[in-house]
Amino acid sequence: MQLLFLSQLFDVKVESNLSLLTEAALSEGHQVSWGSIDHLRLNNRRVQTHGMHRGSSQHNIDRSTSMNSLDCEGFDCIWVLSLGERASFLDKLQLLRILEGQTRVINSTEALLHLRSKYALTQLSHVFDHPKTYGSRDPEALFEIVESGGDWILKPPAGSLGQGVFLINRSTSNYRDILRHVNGHQRDQYVLLQEYIPEITNGEKRVLLANGQFIGAYLRTQAEDHRTNLMQGAIAQKTTLSEKELALIDRVGSHCKARGALFAGIDMVYPFVIEINVVNPGGLNTLDQLGAGKKARQVIRYILDS
Repeated sequence: MQLLFLSQLFDVKVESNLSLLTEAALSEGHQVSWGSIDHLRLNNRRVQTHGMHRGSSQHNIDRSTSMNSLDCEGFDCIWVLSLGERASFLDKLQLLRILEGQTRVINSTEALLHLRSKYALTQLSHVFDHPKTYGSRDPEALFEIVESGGDWILKPPAGSLGQGVFLINRSTSNYRDILRHVNGHQRDQYVLLQEYIPEITNGEKRVLLANGQFIGAYLRTQAEDHRTNLMQGAIAQKTTLSEKELALIDRVGSHCKARGALFAGIDMVYPFVIEINVVNPGGLNTLDQLGAGKKARQVIRYILDS
């Protein structure tokens, strides 16, 4: 199979999904190329990008390496591992949508647009429980929610890696300033308020799914503050899933698969699903470090052999 990984090039680490999945795909006999997500373009009717063919998973790339023009429709599968620069997100999504009519795209544009959305999760109560959530660019409306009582997680809708996330309540002396800061100087940025789940002090579980099937899970516990993101200092530990948690993950996995999210990371504090990560979900390297083994090859088999 001819496989094209779309990512942000020249920033590749040995423990990254790009390296791990490349190594796994090559070992399974697939041919692999890397393409730049931010160089997607329309050349008459053809969607192209800049990229290179990979004969190995080596992560050190010489910046002088020759980049070739790649016709995306010539690949059997295109695997999106980054959305690149935020300003051109919608352009790239529309180009990927064209490719979906010509070849297989992982994850689907529906998944990239809707399943990763912190708004859309609030509409899936038939699948799982999600914390009470409010979103607005009107700070006054959000002030009223905080003043009504309770603890709240304040965060940007499109944020990641725990950046710009705050735990606040009406006793937080500067919560209005924090909210205004996230809202932006021109009050043009949306802000989310999400009900704080006290059980998260016992940890949040990251569960990896491939083609709707369970790959592995680990527990992330707080270390420095309320955040459970490993990039913000949280600690990863081995864990198991209860029967109820497995049943929940089975429902979520079926939902993700039906919408084209074939590689997904689920953040769960049972019975709540906090987030669904469908753009390059982390966890493969962490599972390996925790002794669960190299799972990238399993991901490749579950998805590309289906």
